[in-house]
Amino acid sequence: MTLIDELFDIEREAYKKSPVHSLDARVKMILCLLGLLVTVLLPYTRIGNSVIAWPQIFAFAVIYMLFIGLYILSGASMRYYLVRLCLIMPFGLFFIILQPFFFNPYYEGYHILFTLPLGVNVYVESVIFAVSLFLKFVISLSFIILLSATTTMQKMTEGAARLRVPRIFVTTLSLTVRYIFLFGLIFKKIQSSFSSRCFISSGKGLPLKYRLTVIGNAAGSLFVRAIHQGEQTYTAMCCRGYSENSNMFTAKKPLAFTEWLFLGVGVFYIVVFPALVYLIF
Repeated sequence: MTLIDELFDIEREAYKKSPVHSLDARVKMILCLLGLLVTVLLPYTRIGNSVIAWPQIFAFAVIYMLFIGLYILSGASMRYYLVRLCLIMPFGLFFIILQPFFFNPYYEGYHILFTLPLGVNVYVESVIFAVSLFLKFVISLSFIILLSATTTMQKMTEGAARLRVPRIFVTTLSLTVRYIFLFGLIFKKIQSSFSSRCFISSGKGLPLKYRLTVIGNAAGSLFVRAIHQGEQTYTAMCCRGYSENSNMFTAKKPLAFTEWLFLGVGVFYIVVFPALVYLIF
């Protein structure tokens, strides 16, 4: 499955029906962004002489429970979540694996856990830091996956506009959302054209130089077509009065009482409970 297929798969998941899917995009965006913020702001420092940083572990568990509850309520596939998590995980896992071998500024003292050959030391505090970093990475990705699995890109754009995000960002995001799927359809047409001519980019029946030439020509054609489409779109926008001060119209949509209640309970949970757990333990 290509990245373009993954894009369409994500959007199909967002069109499902559930209590979480039906929530206003602003509610989900605020909760997910707040989940990211609280997760990132949880301190790394070690408390007491305990080898395991229990306050951080319990606080992470409390935040992750909110994600699990919302994800189960959304009815989204657990396989969808695990596949997305595994696809994104390698981008940050490399830096996390290296952390136990280095000092970091979050701790005053360091204790050697064990020593590897060639005199490479693994430090207790650095291992704690690496575990905390890994948990933060997983929880942050989980909230992003939850938002993308329950909210369409168009709803995100409308929600951002209603949250008073600067109009230049909303306009750029809206155009990106609109034309990324057009790009995807054109890409799939090129793939179908290759398949109908029995051309396989990874096949060994054709010389490598010929395969690279065909793929390069297709990529160049796609790039030129994208530039041409961009020029046509911009010309059409200017003909309709678009300027740097233009703003996209987004109809007002007040939140329902249940959405306000859901938002209030979610904000209270994600801010107060991790703080209480961290202070108690």
